[in-house]
Amino acid sequence: MLSRFAVAASRSAVARSSPRCLAVVARPPAASTALARPPACAPARRPLSEAPKPAQPAAADGSDVDDLVPLTPAQKVGVGLNLGAWAAGLSLAAVCGYYIVRELLPTKMSPNSVFDRAFAVVVADERVQRIYGDPLKGYGRDHGGHREGRRNFIENTAYDDDQDGSKRLRVRFNVKGPYSEGFVFAEISNKMDDFVYLMVQDKRTGRVVTLEDNRLAMQAASGARTDAERSALQGLLGGSFGGDAAAGPPKY
Repeated sequence: MLSRFAVAASRSAVARSSPRCLAVVARPPAASTALARPPACAPARRPLSEAPKPAQPAAADGSDVDDLVPLTPAQKVGVGLNLGAWAAGLSLAAVCGYYIVRELLPTKMSPNSVFDRAFAVVVADERVQRIYGDPLKGYGRDHGGHREGRRNFIENTAYDDDQDGSKRLRVRFNVKGPYSEGFVFAEISNKMDDFVYLMVQDKRTGRVVTLEDNRLAMQAASGARTDAERSALQGLLGGSFGGDAAAGPPKY
């Protein structure tokens, strides 16, 4: 009997002590006081398309090798077209600037200046007032419209005279009065202050009224050899010739 009680007591003692052993075994290990070292980051791999290009060797004179590569025919054509377009644009701008300055600046040889001078003489002439009436209006080229902005352009022709080598400018503009309409023809030279000629032609009848005409005097002066001969010829011929002219004005 004692042996049975002893076996049972030993089994109960083992049963009571086994949970404690299991609890001790199941307890997690204490955390280490040292900080864990993070793993090293692997370097990012670059795609094949972004692989660095090998450095181009420099030329002997220090210039880039790409500048020494010859252009293809298509590239040469493109460069030529670009240069041609730039040259054409600059030429067009220069020509436009020249004509704008020539038309608008109030110089002696500008068309607008000649128009103002000629129209002032035409308006003050009594013969013109009898034929065309008063008030008299002057304007440039008539395009068939009623807007004044379309009539600002004064027809003009600049040339060099072969006889005396002077620079000439011819202008033509329109005049309109209560009675009739007409053309005004005028020419000036850089070698004289007066008009080479100034005349008005009626559009309806073709009658020409000459206000100034110094063409004969200028031809005689160009043929004279000395200043004394030139002055004498101008005094004999007179400065300008008034009255009605049988011959018509020059053609434009």
